[in-house]
Amino acid sequence: MRSRKIMAALAALAVALPLGSCSSESSEPSPNDVTTTQATEWTGDAVEVEEMDDTLDVDIKGKELVWLGIYDLNPTNDSPERSPELALFEDTYGAKIKYMPTTSDKRFDDLATNILGGTSPDIFAYEWRTFPYDISKGQYQPIDSLVNWDDPKWADVKETADSFIWKGDHYIAPLGYSFNDTQVLMYNKTTIENEGFEDPYQLYLDGKWTWTEFVEMMKKYVENHPGEEIYGIGGWWANAFVFTAGDTMVTYDGTTFTNNLRSAKIEKAQGVLQDIFRNNLIKRGWIGPESAFLDDSILFYGMGTWAYNAASLSRPDDVIQIVPFPKADDSDNYYVSNKVFSYMWVKGSENGDCVSAWLDCNRTVNYDDKYTEATKEKFLANSAGWTPEMYDIAMEFYDSDKFIQTYDYGYGLSTFMSDELMTILYEGIANEQFEDWVQAREEYYPIVQDEINAYSE
Repeated sequence: MRSRKIMAALAALAVALPLGSCSSESSEPSPNDVTTTQATEWTGDAVEVEEMDDTLDVDIKGKELVWLGIYDLNPTNDSPERSPELALFEDTYGAKIKYMPTTSDKRFDDLATNILGGTSPDIFAYEWRTFPYDISKGQYQPIDSLVNWDDPKWADVKETADSFIWKGDHYIAPLGYSFNDTQVLMYNKTTIENEGFEDPYQLYLDGKWTWTEFVEMMKKYVENHPGEEIYGIGGWWANAFVFTAGDTMVTYDGTTFTNNLRSAKIEKAQGVLQDIFRNNLIKRGWIGPESAFLDDSILFYGMGTWAYNAASLSRPDDVIQIVPFPKADDSDNYYVSNKVFSYMWVKGSENGDCVSAWLDCNRTVNYDDKYTEATKEKFLANSAGWTPEMYDIAMEFYDSDKFIQTYDYGYGLSTFMSDELMTILYEGIANEQFEDWVQAREEYYPIVQDEINAYSE
């Protein structure tokens, strides 16, 4: 069943980089302050990609699409394989990507400088603050003239695109989800077995992976090791846990943003976090994936899927399992919050045909089974810690028959919201910034309302 399913964003997979890891939401050191190594001379693909049969009526042979970003879309020393979408763009349309490099810290400033200076790139990555903040500032162009929403590949994601309409126009063409940004729980299956616990992934398959099972397992793990520096969980996970309540701090109905901090569902999830916090189950500080499972000091490790490869390679004789975050005990549904993957058409760009073709190549690769399989082969060939089985599990997080997607529009209201306040709201208890959610939310409720009111004027 293809309807309403969006597969992972393949550009993110192809470059095998942490594309932010939602770093603006995390209080931990960010792994996204890295760029790919310099471009290398491409010598051919190990995994071939067929040219597209269904192409757009555009003539862009010999043209260049200018991309401003923190990584190169072309082959690099780190990632010598062309991504499937790049192969389609080059081989089918005869066009190229010109890389305009920037850094994680300077990317927004560089974008603004180029727009004001008349040297706009054509495309820039969608980020949390894109909608509505950057769009409302006039940094991007609507993409309705570039996308045929009646085409099955686009009709499949039209509902998602509609959730980001700004003043009647579409600015975001959903290509998939940012694979590296998807937050997952990881655990060592051998440790679980040795402790006599039921396997969390099997509990998930049986529909029994709940908040209570999760918390009680962590408590038991600590109890089993008195006097040792043992914890239930570490990493970056608190926001992903709150999302499993099925509600978000700020909602949007297409025209109006609503302050939802007083949601009963959010309060319930924050109550579970308080229980985890008060039972000293959280290992503090940054935990890199290469060390997460080395000493068994934590039972669960929460992080974006970008971290799985290193975590898996750190224990080559064991299986590092991926499992979704648990569901509420009284819920029938598992919720996830995956970051939509897209490229924004930058203000000042007059290269619409190239942008249209690039978006179409990306969407085709995410829609057509023969290209999703090629992407899987390329990814596994460059990711020694991943197995086909674990890859398939990770991809299920985008299956709308198994998960309900949640999205918090609060991240996009302002840089203050995306860089500071949303982290406090979702992770404040886990980060020891406050102990009681009800007291904290009443303090921050008017602040969030002021941010929303800026869009009501």
